[in-house]
Amino acid sequence: MVGPVTGGQSGEPTQQHEDVRDLLGMRQPGAWFVLGGFLAATWIAIVSTFSGVSAIWPVIVGGLALSAAAVAIIVVPGDPLPPWPTVALTASGPLACVCAVSVSPAEWATSVLMVWTHAGAVGVYCFMIVRGRRVAPWIGLAVEAVVFGVWGHATGQSPLGTAVSVVAIDAAPLIMATLFSFTLRPAAKEVFELRAQTITQVGRLSAESAAAEERASQVRTLDHLARPMLERIASGEELTTEERRECALLEAHLRDRLRAPLMSTLDLDEPAYRARTHGVEVVFIDDSRPDVTVADAEAQIDPRVAEAVSGLATTVLDGADEGQIYVRVSSPDRPIAASVLHRRADGSSTRSEIDQSGSVQSFS
Repeated sequence: MVGPVTGGQSGEPTQQHEDVRDLLGMRQPGAWFVLGGFLAATWIAIVSTFSGVSAIWPVIVGGLALSAAAVAIIVVPGDPLPPWPTVALTASGPLACVCAVSVSPAEWATSVLMVWTHAGAVGVYCFMIVRGRRVAPWIGLAVEAVVFGVWGHATGQSPLGTAVSVVAIDAAPLIMATLFSFTLRPAAKEVFELRAQTITQVGRLSAESAAAEERASQVRTLDHLARPMLERIASGEELTTEERRECALLEAHLRDRLRAPLMSTLDLDEPAYRARTHGVEVVFIDDSRPDVTVADAEAQIDPRVAEAVSGLATTVLDGADEGQIYVRVSSPDRPIAASVLHRRADGSSTRSEIDQSGSVQSFS
């Protein structure tokens, strides 16, 4: 199953690594149910051999090796499988065979009691092939045949006959898995390419939608703020002194929204308007991010810094009746997150700085 498509900020898609496990459902709860059945069957077969082996611990080691390999097939990421997990999984089959035959009697050569040693590894090898490693499993199967051949020779049997009788049947599942991989993996590649195209398309549409919403919002704001005055100017009648003053205040407000959109999200529009009506020159500077818009400006600043800037700037703006006030938000990599400077007509000034934690320091 193809994993869900998720989006990041500003409609950008979250990239997902291509992994054939998604198509095989190996990340679903059902995969663990199947794995549990496989492990249960393997250990039932292992326990059934305890009464006939000369030592139990090698058999347990071999069973643990196969169990770990089966779990790794599901949990190890990467497509194809990374090199070192591939080596470990390939070695798990021969290791289990060595552990089993080293303590098993010769008459078990063709017994069903030996099936778990190589049949368990075949299940791992089949999924290795599907996960992009076609050669390593065949090497593992060949090494298993060598192990059984050496065991057959050591126990007075035909090495070739023992190897063929025990391991040859396992070649059929590997052949099927190999053929299946030549069908599945190209299809998986096409699915991943389609998913990438879909993610890109969704990201582009999201960005376009966000841009359209932002434009509509700006148009509504401009219409609300500027239309009455524009209609008044278009009437051709001479503007009064108060109306000219209102035009200057409106121009400063619109300039702030374009040059420093973050200040609008910090609720500084009204304090700035009140200060300007008292004759204070107010300058907003937003260096937090040059391409940010009003819609997502607040997301670009730490909430603690935002609260400190809003409170401090509002206090300074409301308390001023002359001079110049500069409110600046710095880029995120600066130790000083923001500053508020009030220059008075008598030449004195007060500068307040806000660090990245939201703490305020004032200097006169």
